[in-house]
Amino acid sequence: MSIRSYLASLKQKLEAGALKPVSFVTGNQSADLDSVISAISYSYLANIKNPSTFIIPLINIPRNELRLRRDIVGLLGSHSISDDLLYFTEDFASITKGQSTDIILVDHCNIQGALLSERLQQGLLKVTAIIDHHADEGVFVDASPRIVHSNGSCSSLVFNYWFNELANDTAIFRKDPEVVELLLGPLLIDTSNMTQKVEEGDIQAIKTYKEILQDNGAVTLAKVSEDEDMLTGFYKQLKTNKKDLSGFSFQDVLLKDYKQFKFSTGERVGFSSIGKSLKWVLTQFSSEELKQTLAQSLKTQGLDLLVITSSYTQKENDQYTREFCYYFEDLDNNKFASLDEHAKGPLELNGDIYKLNKIEDVLAGLSHSNGTFKLYNQAKLSASRKQVVPIVKEIIERS
Repeated sequence: MSIRSYLASLKQKLEAGALKPVSFVTGNQSADLDSVISAISYSYLANIKNPSTFIIPLINIPRNELRLRRDIVGLLGSHSISDDLLYFTEDFASITKGQSTDIILVDHCNIQGALLSERLQQGLLKVTAIIDHHADEGVFVDASPRIVHSNGSCSSLVFNYWFNELANDTAIFRKDPEVVELLLGPLLIDTSNMTQKVEEGDIQAIKTYKEILQDNGAVTLAKVSEDEDMLTGFYKQLKTNKKDLSGFSFQDVLLKDYKQFKFSTGERVGFSSIGKSLKWVLTQFSSEELKQTLAQSLKTQGLDLLVITSSYTQKENDQYTREFCYYFEDLDNNKFASLDEHAKGPLELNGDIYKLNKIEDVLAGLSHSNGTFKLYNQAKLSASRKQVVPIVKEIIERS
């Protein structure tokens, strides 16, 4: 059965009231390729294992934000999976109607997002299983399975778990390799085509993927030249789609890959990751739009602090670069004012910003009487958002 057919069957059963009680599987709040494909694949493979099992794959963002993730839209579209077969935060609210609900977490190990956090606080959410590759937060210890350990892509851990549950039977997947074609996407993106952050789970997964696909061929892979293997072509296609920000507003750029947390000391902090330099941002958008969007983001998201991390490769010399900046309006909050001083060590922050010589003018242009913007080059290249969040959290909670 194709994934589209499975999702159509799930939707039909849901609309007919045949899924009672309902249960969900959700990726994290960034709703990146790894989270979305991990959730859909978990749901599909659970049904392969037990055809009477229908778990609703939840994408933990509003429906109208999916358009910002062009790599996901493109990959799902190549399998004829349209957004009317997918479920978003507004769907979760309408489906559950305030009733207690079981939920499975993939690509995170603690509840994320305002809606799910509220349901958890109300005692209306039970986490029954976790598969994640982030740092273990030590919560929901009774979940089963509870697989939380480092890996390049969470999607690999999801596949390896279900492959084991299905008795390592490649024949099941050779019959219909579509789910493997989907799972290849996040694996290649998360590991930069198996060149970075590759761990044992990824090696195990891609070995099995190749065994499954060797006789079938991957129908969604891009047609490439003879001197370029199909996986590389597929990776380049996904990466191009992921980095395509054409037509986006600055607000769109911030929401494309966004997570939000409430720290134990009460601060609400948003983290936005972008794949362009801050020089690109400053060139693409006017100072007025930037200032208005930063201020509006705090208001709309209910934030005390917005952290923006950028990562990109300089075209001139292929040098990989990271930047760290943040914006806040509580000017009397010394925690935020001194965050950069405390983060300089662990993140190796400095003022050597790519193609920005007059950094003081930039900061002055984005700061105003009610808000402060700070910007740094981040020399600690190994620290992605996965590492930045706990560093910022520790600094603020101990200040």
